[in-house]
Amino acid sequence: MELRKYQNDIVAKLYKSTFIVFLMSMMATTVGNFIDGVIIGKNLGADAMAAFGFSIPLQKLIMLIQSVLTLGMQILVSQKLGKGKLDEAIGIFSLAISMTVGLLSCVMLISLIFPEQVADMLGADKSLGAVRQETIDYVQASSLGLPAIAAVTILSPIMQLDGDKKRAVTAVTILSVSNVIGDLIAIFYFGGGMWEIGMATSVAYFLALTVLLLHFRNPNATFKFSFKSINISELGKMILNGAPIALGRGASMLQSGFLNYIVLDAGGAAGVAALAIWNNVFQFVESIPKSVSSTTQMIAGILIGEEDKKSIFRLIRVSLRYAALVSISILIILTLTAPVIAGVFTSVNDAQVFDIVNESLHFLAFCMIVMPVTSILQYFYQACGRFKLVSIMSVANNILFIVPLALILTLYFEMTGVWATFLLNNICFLIAVFVGIWCYCKKITFNLEDILLLPKDFGSPNNPQMNMTVTFKDDDLNVSEVVEVFFGKARCQPKKDYVRVNLR
Repeated sequence: MELRKYQNDIVAKLYKSTFIVFLMSMMATTVGNFIDGVIIGKNLGADAMAAFGFSIPLQKLIMLIQSVLTLGMQILVSQKLGKGKLDEAIGIFSLAISMTVGLLSCVMLISLIFPEQVADMLGADKSLGAVRQETIDYVQASSLGLPAIAAVTILSPIMQLDGDKKRAVTAVTILSVSNVIGDLIAIFYFGGGMWEIGMATSVAYFLALTVLLLHFRNPNATFKFSFKSINISELGKMILNGAPIALGRGASMLQSGFLNYIVLDAGGAAGVAALAIWNNVFQFVESIPKSVSSTTQMIAGILIGEEDKKSIFRLIRVSLRYAALVSISILIILTLTAPVIAGVFTSVNDAQVFDIVNESLHFLAFCMIVMPVTSILQYFYQACGRFKLVSIMSVANNILFIVPLALILTLYFEMTGVWATFLLNNICFLIAVFVGIWCYCKKITFNLEDILLLPKDFGSPNNPQMNMTVTFKDDDLNVSEVVEVFFGKARCQPKKDYVRVNLR
């Protein structure tokens, strides 16, 4: 009993500290766009907001590239650490940051050299006039910050593993504050437009990156970039681990382009502007439950490497508790503040956009009740290596239900049908996940072990074993006491049984 209580406390404490860092990391990738959306909608009007909306598929392409390598890195690094292979973990980190910065730098160059072709691909054709030019301006200026965005995304979760989680919080704070100040200066001092807004975001990300890079001046820093540690053969594993979620990002990018055309027909420019605002709020709010899922994934990777079934069950229960707290909080906040948020994103001259956005946020509040559960399962399955399953889930969530629902509902309910599509998609997907689990298990079950789809022989060694991860300095004082309890309870015999303690 004493041993189980101690291990449960360790999981809960580790989860809390890791969740905070992941939340900061997730927000680092969305806060810039969120702030831009507020400033644009409030001060530059519906046309500028529509231009921002046309840039969303490109933003999702950028997130797709980041997701493949960042999530792949997180899974591999956590697995290597679970097996005590620190040098290999450093090599994976070095490879991930090299590839992410390199690929997003290529996207930056394409955006700068071929702006009109990029605008055409985003749907902002010549018939849209000023909206097209504003789209080009914003895409070019914001693309200058892509190398910094790539590095910030990779480095933020590494701060947790390297014992410097406060730095990630500081970096996001500086990113947010500098972006707001930059946007306000661009509009009210220089009288600027979309190009200046994009530049302010790029500068803000470089400032945040500077803060994170100062971490590596510490001689005790573990995760230092090393060309020598890079093993290019790990790239395939990284992509394989990150690809399922990235497939979802790719499907989401296609979904955004599809919905832009549907909404343009259903609500005109005002509809596209409202959808851009909805996406902006959604990406920001979604970062909270996604942080819960990513935290689950990273810790699960370590526990799976140790085949610690009891701690995995404890991890999922803690994760679901966080998800419930997050979902209820978001539901209450969005329901009560929907008119305020809509007002923040729209000017007094955009009454039509205000009404559409106000309605959309009420639907978004209920979407957040359903989404965290499927997200946790999806990220856990990925940590387990069930790539085919996660790939199917990712595509189904973004395409399978969305397309037919949107085509039917917008035909009868116009813009209201768009928001109802998102809610019904989440409900249909949750039902589909559990039906799939029941088909796999050949029974209707809500048993946690069945839902997690762990192998039958997982965590069942012939001899008693104890796996423990010590992450906090205060924990190591209790190790001897816990080991003594284990030997007493399990009646271990020397040479046949063992205790493994990993020191972080």
